[in-house]
Amino acid sequence: MNMISKNAILAIILLVSTHLPAQNTSFRLGIRLGYGVSVNKGMDKILVPEGYYSNYAFKDKWQMTPTVGVFTQYHIDGSIIGVEGGFSYWQQASQLVYNDNKELNYKVTPRYNYIGVSALLKIYPWRKGFNISIGGRAGANLNGKGISYESNQEDSKFANYHFATVAETERLMKEKLTGQPDIAVGGGFGYEIDHHWAVDLRYFYGLNSTIKTEHNDYNWTEHATHSQNIELSVSYLFNL
Repeated sequence: MNMISKNAILAIILLVSTHLPAQNTSFRLGIRLGYGVSVNKGMDKILVPEGYYSNYAFKDKWQMTPTVGVFTQYHIDGSIIGVEGGFSYWQQASQLVYNDNKELNYKVTPRYNYIGVSALLKIYPWRKGFNISIGGRAGANLNGKGISYESNQEDSKFANYHFATVAETERLMKEKLTGQPDIAVGGGFGYEIDHHWAVDLRYFYGLNSTIKTEHNDYNWTEHATHSQNIELSVSYLFNL
């Protein structure tokens, strides 16, 4: 091989090695791990329809929920716009607390697991680092019977009411109150550090009802329940 050919091959190798990293940094593969809080308001209207009786109070309590995901991000250095899409696991959970003037109390805690896809548009006002995301996600419910129930209804002071046992009440709730798929819109704020680390704070609001009320003999009625999730996550991004 003559000297001209060797020099040409060397020039091509140098040219390719110079341009590939710049191209690859536009695409990144990310792994996300996060935690947050969730609530699912509206379940009180399922269990006690308006006007059914009085002298009681309900309270919705937020619950801690995890999330993990794998995603691909595309953002050209210096561009205002980027996109992100991937697969995620997340939870929706809430706790409904009931108390009345007879000192009866109970807690109903739906906790559903989801796996699905997400897609977000990302806006970088300063072309790097800080970003604003907006989009949504959709997921399949992995445990539609994921409701737990606690109560003092078996105490002797309620014997005249002939309440069912706590275990039987929980069984009926699992049977008649069914968790549904999740379709949510959301967005939030994030910050990327050195093209590899990212921190995101996001909020998602469920568009469809989280719980479907099946036909029953317990005066439980169909009512829309929309989930809310606030999630703080940390991601590591690999260049592709």
